Amino acid sequence: MKTPAPLPESEWAIEVLVPGGDGMTRISDGRVGFASRALPGDRIRVIAHTLHTSWVRADRWELVLPGEARVPPVCPVQATCGGCEWMPLARPSQIAAKSSIIREALRRIGGLGDLPGEVDTRSVGSDLGYRNRLRLHVDTLGRIGLYAPESHDLVEIPGCVVSDPAINRTLLRIRELAADEPQALARWAEIEIRAAPAGPPVSLWLVPRGLRAPSPAERALLAAFKQEWLAVERGAADGPVVDQQWPLPNGAELRSPPGGFVQVNWPVNLEMVTALLDGVKTRGIRSFIELYAGAGNFALPLLLAGLTGVAIEQSAGSIRAARRSARALGVSDDAFVTGEAVRELSRRSKSRDKPDLVFLDPPRGGARETVRPLLELAPRFIAFCACDPVTLARDVKALSAAYAVDSVAGFDMFPHTHHVETLIWLRAKSG
Repeated sequence: MKTPAPLPESEWAIEVLVPGGDGMTRISDGRVGFASRALPGDRIRVIAHTLHTSWVRADRWELVLPGEARVPPVCPVQATCGGCEWMPLARPSQIAAKSSIIREALRRIGGLGDLPGEVDTRSVGSDLGYRNRLRLHVDTLGRIGLYAPESHDLVEIPGCVVSDPAINRTLLRIRELAADEPQALARWAEIEIRAAPAGPPVSLWLVPRGLRAPSPAERALLAAFKQEWLAVERGAADGPVVDQQWPLPNGAELRSPPGGFVQVNWPVNLEMVTALLDGVKTRGIRSFIELYAGAGNFALPLLLAGLTGVAIEQSAGSIRAARRSARALGVSDDAFVTGEAVRELSRRSKSRDKPDLVFLDPPRGGARETVRPLLELAPRFIAFCACDPVTLARDVKALSAAYAVDSVAGFDMFPHTHHVETLIWLRAKSG
């Protein structure tokens, strides 16, 4: 194995941001350098690094000269907390970087040289107080907070400036309730706080650290939680299902119990769902199959818009929530099917009844396994809503012999972080 060459210089001028959020530069010997939390225009001094044949990782660095787009973060713990790594970057530069990351991923990894114009990344609502849920870690001493960057060292946070004020009030109250017995909080490894506009305003999803029976202090603390909020402990005996609720386009409403998946930024989610509905209307689409459908975030508005279709999701709990939403809206719940995406898509590819659209909202790992059944089914359109531009580009490339890009748009679901949602439309090249 060839030994990587030594680092030729310790000062780097950061050029761009890349998928994953790192700052990148070209070193004088031609290798690429990556530095976590470094921003475009920054000049940094590398203190510790890891060498590779074609690239170098700056493991520790210090700021020599800030870039023009670097701004003071509004959060007092931003430097030590593992979230909001782009908060020291001015908002216009954040949006521009996300647009560039989407476009470069599709161009370099997806091999798409004929993208339709610049990628528009949309941001609506406030960049602060936008999170409707916050997953917190609890250590064995009962301290509650978030992990430090690239570690499991817990950082106690006073609150979270990008979270809904109701979440911050709840965090403060949790600490008050546990003040006399802080060790009781250590029963749970994680606590997710979620705020909603309808139904119970706050829910707690409590993830136990182990399987042992609770102590008297832990039982008392859980009872106190249940008095104040909709609090559910994972693995507890089933009780009545109580949903929180969020509005969707076309008069739809999403329902979800504690612990169920809900998009974290509701104004941006509404913008994204509306964009899908607009795309369906302009393309004359009347039927669909949705994969990785969750609790019906997209399928419910599509059905209420008059489309026929089926929404497939592996999580039985999410499908049960979607069916509750459908029944409350007076819509048949037959459209929501529990099943594994590839198996269900493969089964439907043998039918003569082809949908106009297959819509996918896959997890971060993408939908590589669906490519073959998608090509066999051969719908007129395929649309992805993807949270990782790299895996999206990989999947689009695998479809590119049969499908061309119709449109691409980004959605700034997570301000002050490198994460971005992408909605891409593909049209069949024949037929």
